[in-house]
Amino acid sequence: MTEDDYHRYIAAFNARDYAGLEAFFTDDFVLENAGFAVRGKPAFRAFYAFFHAFCREEVEFRGFFPGQDGFVANVVIHFTGLQELSQQQLDERGYSGMTPIPVGMTVPVEFYIHYKLNADGLVYHIKGAVWIPETQS
Repeated sequence: MTEDDYHRYIAAFNARDYAGLEAFFTDDFVLENAGFAVRGKPAFRAFYAFFHAFCREEVEFRGFFPGQDGFVANVVIHFTGLQELSQQQLDERGYSGMTPIPVGMTVPVEFYIHYKLNADGLVYHIKGAVWIPETQS
């Protein structure tokens, strides 16, 4: 995947074009996030069908860093609460590492996301790290 491809990936994500996103993935890819894993395209669609009913995500590109087996992207994801979502609802679905966003509130979170690619250039593993900025005193 090139940086130009990644910009198309972000555009598909921001448009909630899941079929477009899945064109970048192997059938059995894994997304690790907030202490849980989503495995395969059906689980990916189920997760985002649930989560995006409660929260809008808008990805802002910051950087693209190619490597030997994939790349790292630096993005800021703006999470906006759309409907009331409780921690209990998240926990019941196995997403206990996530935090609900209050309705109407937007929270920007910076991520460094490692995308591993197979020999065909398709994503087979995604794992993100959240950047916690230095506390201002």
